[in-house]
Amino acid sequence: MPIATLDDLRWADGFAFGTPSRFGTPAAQLKQFIDTTGGLWAEGALADKAATVFGSADNAHGGVESTLLGLSNVFYHWGAVLVPPGYTDDSVAVAGGNPYGTTHVSGGGAADLDAVLAAARHQGARLARVAAVLRQLRQPAVTHELVSA
Repeated sequence: MPIATLDDLRWADGFAFGTPSRFGTPAAQLKQFIDTTGGLWAEGALADKAATVFGSADNAHGGVESTLLGLSNVFYHWGAVLVPPGYTDDSVAVAGGNPYGTTHVSGGGAADLDAVLAAARHQGARLARVAAVLRQLRQPAVTHELVSA
């Protein structure tokens, strides 16, 4: 599986960051990658891009909501536009009802995987739509010169 690089963040119009919950926080490996983005942030290369989060935990109360909320803080600093699933589709409620991002309980008592995948697809489609609009807004304005004849 390819590993994300800083160049991927530069060309991408949107980001979907996923992480397991580690004691209510994102995994250290993801945080380590995020900590390398300072140069891109400083030059504004991450601003005005769409971003969403998703995650998993071993149990239903394993801190996944605080993990997603904490991970979302990164995007405020970047100037990205947060695109949560909210309650914009019935699939979100069926998959457990997390408005911050799709989550999956990997241990016992897990939600139906098909329901979680449907919510994730909805979240991904929402991210793609918003990213496409933001891309258009980031395009330089076209100016037309008046030519006299």
